[in-house]
Amino acid sequence: MRPEHHRAWVQQAQLDAERGVIACRMCQRHAGLDETTTLWRNGQLVFALCDRCSASHDVVFSPTEAGVEVRARRRAPLVFGGGP
Repeated sequence: MRPEHHRAWVQQAQLDAERGVIACRMCQRHAGLDETTTLWRNGQLVFALCDRCSASHDVVFSPTEAGVEVRARRRAPLVFGGGP
């Protein structure tokens, strides 16, 4: 994600968090704060993950010199049906 997009997301996420709703960084779905896992650093929201995405992904947060690295991997393969 480009830095300007990240800054815009952080700003919008802060406003959303004040309302008690936040957008998941993976699926962009809005969920209540009680339905998300959030990572805050120095009083600012860094990452948000809805319960739906966290149920289907293994997520690892790692500190780096530049901030926090987030990696996610699906727990099961994504299968696309061929249809009838």
